[in-house]
Amino acid sequence: MSQQTTREIINGIRGTKTVPGVCMICPWHCPTENFVKDGRIEYVRGNEYAANRTTRCVKGISSIHSSRDKDRLLYPMKRNSAGVHERISWDQALTEIAGRLKKIKDEFGPESLVSLFHLDSNEMFTHQLFGHLYGSPNLSGHGAACDQDRRLAALSTFAHPLPVKDYANSRFVMLWGADPFGPNEALHENRELLEAMKRGCRLIVVDPNRSRTAEKAHIWLPIKPGTDGALALAIAHRIVETQSYDKSFCDEWVHGLAEFSEHVLSNGYTPQWAEGITGIAKETIIAVADEFAATKPALMDGLKGLVNYTTGLDALRTVFALNVITGNIDGPGNLILKEMSPLGFPLEIPEEEATIPEKPPIAYGMGYPLAPDLPTQLLPKAVLEDDPYPVKALFFHVCNPAMSDPNTRLFEKMMAAVELSVTVDIYMSETAQLSEYVLPEASTYERAEVRESMWAGPQTVLAQPAIAPLGESRPYYEIIKGLAEKMGYGAYFAWDSWEDWARTCTAYLPVPYEELKEKGVWEGELRYRKYNTDGVPTSTGKFEVYSTMFEEMGYHPLPVFNEEHRVKPDADYPFQLVNCKMQYHCGTHTQNNPYLMAIVGENYVEINSLDAARLDVREGDLVEVASPHARATIRVRTSEAVQPGVARVPHGHGFGRRFGSIARGRGTHINPLFETRANPVSGGISFNECKVKITKA
Repeated sequence: MSQQTTREIINGIRGTKTVPGVCMICPWHCPTENFVKDGRIEYVRGNEYAANRTTRCVKGISSIHSSRDKDRLLYPMKRNSAGVHERISWDQALTEIAGRLKKIKDEFGPESLVSLFHLDSNEMFTHQLFGHLYGSPNLSGHGAACDQDRRLAALSTFAHPLPVKDYANSRFVMLWGADPFGPNEALHENRELLEAMKRGCRLIVVDPNRSRTAEKAHIWLPIKPGTDGALALAIAHRIVETQSYDKSFCDEWVHGLAEFSEHVLSNGYTPQWAEGITGIAKETIIAVADEFAATKPALMDGLKGLVNYTTGLDALRTVFALNVITGNIDGPGNLILKEMSPLGFPLEIPEEEATIPEKPPIAYGMGYPLAPDLPTQLLPKAVLEDDPYPVKALFFHVCNPAMSDPNTRLFEKMMAAVELSVTVDIYMSETAQLSEYVLPEASTYERAEVRESMWAGPQTVLAQPAIAPLGESRPYYEIIKGLAEKMGYGAYFAWDSWEDWARTCTAYLPVPYEELKEKGVWEGELRYRKYNTDGVPTSTGKFEVYSTMFEEMGYHPLPVFNEEHRVKPDADYPFQLVNCKMQYHCGTHTQNNPYLMAIVGENYVEINSLDAARLDVREGDLVEVASPHARATIRVRTSEAVQPGVARVPHGHGFGRRFGSIARGRGTHINPLFETRANPVSGGISFNECKVKITKA
């Protein structure tokens, strides 16, 4: 008799059946197992065949509420002349939207449509309809509000957009503005880091705030906000000066070491120079640099706490260069250049049927030719001024820039002025409320997904519908299919069920479809040092610490530290306002989740106890936080985890919501305080560049 799987044991106890799925709460998209009984999700855990090994974070476990939330969007809606959204039929919605899109294309060209979305593999249908067939070059994810600087730094150094971390085999980990133990996103990575630390791996955290990860670090470097680039260059100076880089690796695989070395030495990027800028003692900088250079395998990486400054891009370019010159790249215990699964598009569209736009992506006209994603915070100005060309239609899929982007009022002006606006979401979000048409999408438990996960090796997740959609909500691929039919492209979207296109997507995987469907996940081999067999796809065939990509586009090929564009506190606005993620919230949906809101039901501003005493405020008091741009009222928390002069607001991409019986009005929407600020090369949003004053309310 064969041994029962844990799935079978759970199903026997609960009387359920297992349907493989995927968690869409955060960008890590963990493979899951949904246990279903009588059309209801009873229990969810991580997929036992995947790297996360049955674990889920609290956000993922609580996400079952989305499958039964009474505040969900249930029907297509259209805003009437009085500004009120009224229920309409799917046929009316799709017919009218299709007709308007065709008219806009005829009058203004396909580039006049901009489609914005969150990380979602079903965007391949967006690309095939709006990109390949309609011809718009302006299809973009949410990277400008997230990892834009990191991706561009990685592309320019590795010719790869998504390095991930092999904590399990590392002996030295240095994280810059990253807090993996806080938001708890990549659970398998977090577990590997903790296990590595038990075996002696050293953890160094660079962060103005004593985050949850900093609390567990061997060394916490409480750097002054926005000065990470100076610290990274000083570490590079020490390694170059002592010639403690990996000479043999650099000779074979690194382009520009001589130029990089001369650059950091001749510009005086010394530990002593960095001490006065960063607040980190020169002796500490030297000690960390020497330990990193002497320890293998090792890795350095950074994320939002680093990239949310105008100095973030070059800071990360330096961090990635440090990995390269020490030979710590794509090996065990290093940053891994993730290998993707051999997935294909769901539809076959003949090349001759594709529409080629006559104009470049709008980001080029904005002056951001290297931006991986559209600089979304600059879009309102471009739309309102028809510069570089008219944008007449905006299409949003499960993204909510009205809540998550800076300068909220300018976004609202754009939405009032644009000719056609459509939002597809599971909730009547703030962006949906500003849109003319709102289309209800099925939740992640009610639709199929074929996607690549964030595990270090190639990993395909095949998520399947576990329950029926609520109301008249539809999976995104069915919404796009219906729209394509109305636009005259229905012949390319002629599937009978989701399995038809899923088989097409996964046809090149080295595993039978039925096995993939049963397990819900396929993992290929995690290959190390792929450059030895596959090469490095830069123009030089090497990892570049002197960027030929930047040089060709007229940008500085070497990273610098330049505070010219950075906003700093002053006498009138003495606090630096910085943001961080919340452990129990993510994105724009979790604030309507009763389980998560019972844990943390509002956001707050954290200030040091010395600042609180000076301002005569106590824990729980209401304070007014004012920038030159706007003001907001929020509760205060006192904490030694933030430095004097710093105000930290964990926002979860927006509290103070305008939808949902639970979310509405809870906490404070902080993003109106931010002005429109972007990195001058990447276009990434500089969320942390905001000076404020705080007074007792």
